[in-house]
Amino acid sequence: MEIVIVGAGIAGLSLALALARAKHRVVILEAAPALAELGAGVQMTPLAMRYLFEWGMRDDIMATSIIPEKMNVRDAATGEVLAAIPTGDMEGRYGAPYIVVHRAVLHDLLHKHAIRAGAELRLDSKVVKYDFPNGAVDLHNGTRVTADLVIGADGINSFSRRQLLGEDNAKTKPTGLAAVRTMAEVAQMKADPLLADIADLETYSSHLWIAPGKSVMAYLIREASLFNVVLSHPDDIDMSKFTTDEYRAFARDLVKGFEPKVQRLIEVLLPKMQNFPVHSVPPLQSWTDTAGRFTLVGDSAHAMAFYLSMGVSMAVEDAVSLATVLELACPAGDGHEPVDHAKLKTALQVFESARKERVRIVQASSLHGGNLLHLQDPAAREQMYTALRADGLPDSGISEAELATESLPYGLADLRLRDWCFAYDPVKVVKECYASAA
Repeated sequence: MEIVIVGAGIAGLSLALALARAKHRVVILEAAPALAELGAGVQMTPLAMRYLFEWGMRDDIMATSIIPEKMNVRDAATGEVLAAIPTGDMEGRYGAPYIVVHRAVLHDLLHKHAIRAGAELRLDSKVVKYDFPNGAVDLHNGTRVTADLVIGADGINSFSRRQLLGEDNAKTKPTGLAAVRTMAEVAQMKADPLLADIADLETYSSHLWIAPGKSVMAYLIREASLFNVVLSHPDDIDMSKFTTDEYRAFARDLVKGFEPKVQRLIEVLLPKMQNFPVHSVPPLQSWTDTAGRFTLVGDSAHAMAFYLSMGVSMAVEDAVSLATVLELACPAGDGHEPVDHAKLKTALQVFESARKERVRIVQASSLHGGNLLHLQDPAAREQMYTALRADGLPDSGISEAELATESLPYGLADLRLRDWCFAYDPVKVVKECYASAA
């Protein structure tokens, strides 16, 4: 099958790799004249890693990433470890490790593996119009590209989503949260007596300091040479024109009342800081076109808050799910058989059906997790601390959906919810949905 993927971000490249390995003819259209994935650290869940390993990326990823022994959730004022999430032990439980890696490194590896698998990347190929019924896109240079299937993987500000659903139905939604992202040099931290132990080069453990209305997440990246720092806060200030000094002053003010280590960390941060308001894509009425030759994936379909570190995992799940259902309905064959478009349409309907509820719960849970960490009410906050110390609350019979989106335990610090997130089997789910539709 001839497949066009619009967007060469992590979602687009993951899907390109999965589909090229299944012997489909894949073309990736990227608007930018060169690949340049922005951002710093990204936390990769065991679920995502299972499939990246299956796709032949184990050695390359493990050579460039870090497995933190624990994620220490700390009270911001005292530094008390409220929960030590056992990230270093997750491979035994879920079949792959929990890692941290520089986003640009992951992006580069996905690109190399997708090309090696047979995908073609075309840069400077901005799509200006979608012809959904005919499986075609028009580029800014006047070229028309046609395929059996077109996939929109063009991110949170997706043009393909707006074309599919209309401007009013495709808007993003502010979550009320924002994050300043920055880094520190580990060498400088190790030379500072107050900071040396949090840049732990033996366990590589990460840290999350939480306080009413704000938090600080920090972990090692780039062969443990850099310390990635994320300062979460209410999205109530425009920092788009902030100078370096203004960013530094904001960061100092944010951590007033935090333990001395965090306040000292602010003083050694690198000058480059950038604020990112956290937006999401609300649940969409549809991901696919009625003609059955187009679908959305990744952030284009379901961008979410980052407080469960599940955004990249959802993109990988999309890739696995779509590749699986296409193998069931329209396997690649020798490339000469015509595509049965009725079966392709069914496959896309199954893909959307299999993914929507899972994505909805993870989206809601991610935002719920951020809101929990930043609770203002003292009584509710103490209940949340109790749950953190116990690795979640006793099973009260509520569903995983309720646990994820309504209860007091913070997601990753609850064993039952970790199991729901990381032990999920997207292949099994999509096969069951396909069998029901057949």
